[in-house]
Amino acid sequence: MKSVQDYKRFEVRPFTGAMGAEIIGVDLRTAPEDVFRDVVRALHEFHALAVRGQDLDTPSMQKVARRFGPFSGNPVHTGLEGYEDIVRFVREPDDTGKVIGEDWHMDLAWLPKPPGITMLYAEEIPPVGGDTCFASLEKAYQSLSPKMVATLETLTGIHSGRGVFAINASQKRLGVSKDVEAIENAAVEHPVICQHPTTGKRYVFVSSVLTHFKGMTEEESKPLIAFLMARATRPEFHCRLRWEKNTLGMWNNPYVLHTAINDYPGYRRVMYRTTIEGAVPMAATPASASRAA
Repeated sequence: MKSVQDYKRFEVRPFTGAMGAEIIGVDLRTAPEDVFRDVVRALHEFHALAVRGQDLDTPSMQKVARRFGPFSGNPVHTGLEGYEDIVRFVREPDDTGKVIGEDWHMDLAWLPKPPGITMLYAEEIPPVGGDTCFASLEKAYQSLSPKMVATLETLTGIHSGRGVFAINASQKRLGVSKDVEAIENAAVEHPVICQHPTTGKRYVFVSSVLTHFKGMTEEESKPLIAFLMARATRPEFHCRLRWEKNTLGMWNNPYVLHTAINDYPGYRRVMYRTTIEGAVPMAATPASASRAA
């Protein structure tokens, strides 16, 4: 990890030794291009950022998002009127049960191009709790043995939308798509060992909707999927984003898993989410070929 001293135009405070950082002293609505490029660089380096002190309404959040790229599309959630790219998540004090995103997951991993960046803006937060945790899929890759890497390089994962509609429809305050069949039947192939197009770093593309590996049954695939999910979510690969009002959180969606912490009963939480278009996950050059080169 580069020194935070490399960032001259704003303050960077890493969350943990594994990943994540908060940024202080930049207004993303008005930041000049050189400052904005440094924010993007920090996102590639730390993979999850909390940009503090962003006073955003819906139009300005949309404008900030467009600086990072076009909207990825959202086949699951209903956006705000006039702002189809922005979804409002509300948890009222009397709401019970699971919160949306409570289990470790990657956003829309079952699409051919999962979102490249997810953004979440905190309008109202509980006095304590409601944090979001992240886990680095780069660190997970780096922890694997060469033999396991060689095995995974030969595999293609099948990621399915099966069950996604039911999870989201259970949230009574969240608008969801009516096209249930399209979500349930969605399935896509992604390489298991991928490579970041900008940094060149390898990562494990594993998600909660990975059902099996191509050419293998779900029963045969299950033990290896369970191993990869358990490895990816080890605590030494984590960071924890503690929300503050007017924080804009953002993360490199395909390179991390994340989970929402349900520990604030009796309090209201209001967040706004949007997603930025990503790329088709790129299979990594086999490690053996890289060493030979």
